[in-house]
Amino acid sequence: MSSTNMLRAFAPLLACAVASGASVASAAPKAKGHVVLVGSSSVNDAFGDVVVDALEREGYEVVRRGYPSAGLSRPDFRNMATELSSMRIGPSTDAVVFYLGGNDAQALWLDEKERPKGGDAWIKWEEKGWSDVYERRVRQLIDGVCARGARRVVVLPPADVVGAKMQRRLDRVRSLQQRAASASKCGQAVSTAGDESALAADGARLRGPGGVHMTHAGANRVWDRVSRRVLGLIAKPE
Repeated sequence: MSSTNMLRAFAPLLACAVASGASVASAAPKAKGHVVLVGSSSVNDAFGDVVVDALEREGYEVVRRGYPSAGLSRPDFRNMATELSSMRIGPSTDAVVFYLGGNDAQALWLDEKERPKGGDAWIKWEEKGWSDVYERRVRQLIDGVCARGARRVVVLPPADVVGAKMQRRLDRVRSLQQRAASASKCGQAVSTAGDESALAADGARLRGPGGVHMTHAGANRVWDRVSRRVLGLIAKPE
């Protein structure tokens, strides 16, 4: 058989192969966008490792930024709004996930716009007004990210800690974060609670020496509780 006749004979097969290839290509899943994970030093620790690994396995590009002693009580020390302004966040961002608050059960430093005329630069933890200022800061942080085009903000309040006194203090922080997220433009809080009784029995295995940072066992335990909800919020279409 001549080469010309061979080409004619195989032409229908080639056409089918090309059509099949085009069909496979068109059926390929749409590439996912990216997720920004930002917060305190726990984001650089075991908990951040677990969250990043899970998100990457789902196909997301993850940008992780953890800052030692970061929070919203002391913008004079670390201004999280300023830190966020330098990050790539926009319409291609599926979600920004916040893990903040473990360092926030302390006096609030007020910038000049927040201070009453002639007032102090600080609001003590026990003073009236602390909760209002803190909740407003959380909401402003979330709404600022929403305004930049991120489709979703997921707030993970501080996980349970060793020590009844700090646990009670952080309950206040958790509640305010949840309220702020509910009132925000694109935020949603997912409770991380559930370890309090386990910490009383086996805190050394689940938390580090300070009782706050999660070990990998502790981080996996928390993520197992929240992962379904978090991943569902990130993937949920508008």
